Amino acid sequence: MKSQNSPEQGLAEEKGSELLRHGQRDLKELEDKKRRLRAENEKHMTRIKSLSAEIDRVNRSILSVRENMEGTGKRIKEYPDKIAKLESKNELLVAELNIVKIKIKSSKEDEESTQLLRSTLTDEYENLKNEKSVLVERINKMETALNEISSERERNLPKLKKYDEMLRQARNVFYDTESRMEVSLKLRRGRTACKTVRPR
Repeated sequence: MKSQNSPEQGLAEEKGSELLRHGQRDLKELEDKKRRLRAENEKHMTRIKSLSAEIDRVNRSILSVRENMEGTGKRIKEYPDKIAKLESKNELLVAELNIVKIKIKSSKEDEESTQLLRSTLTDEYENLKNEKSVLVERINKMETALNEISSERERNLPKLKKYDEMLRQARNVFYDTESRMEVSLKLRRGRTACKTVRPR
């Protein structure tokens, strides 16, 4: 004969089944929670790796910025000396520029003086040419007159003494005119030479 369960035993089994169901449900929830935590953990690990890489990049950037700042600081410290050198060089260049300006001004003045002197010498040269032409013409006339007097003298021997005297006078006038012409030319050349000599 089959034995029947007592009411207490039935309650115990029901309670046990209920506890088993609760335990299974809790185990499932724990496993689900474990999976979620593992997934979150993986996400956090990925995020940590990403942040670590970002931190490394930031650290490298900070190091590069520091190096740049140090280099910039060194260059900034060198700037006063460079500026002083540039100012000194600028002063020298300004002084040289002033000298060049003075030379240009002097050259212009020299050029103007040379042009004026050239114009003056050209005028004097033309005057001398004109005077020479006049004197040559006079000398030619005097030579013609002398030749005529000589011919007349040969034709008129009785009047030889008179013509000799006239001839001597004509020659004296001729030589005097020639001497004056030479003296005038030399004086003019002397004045021209004095003008070409630049006063100091």
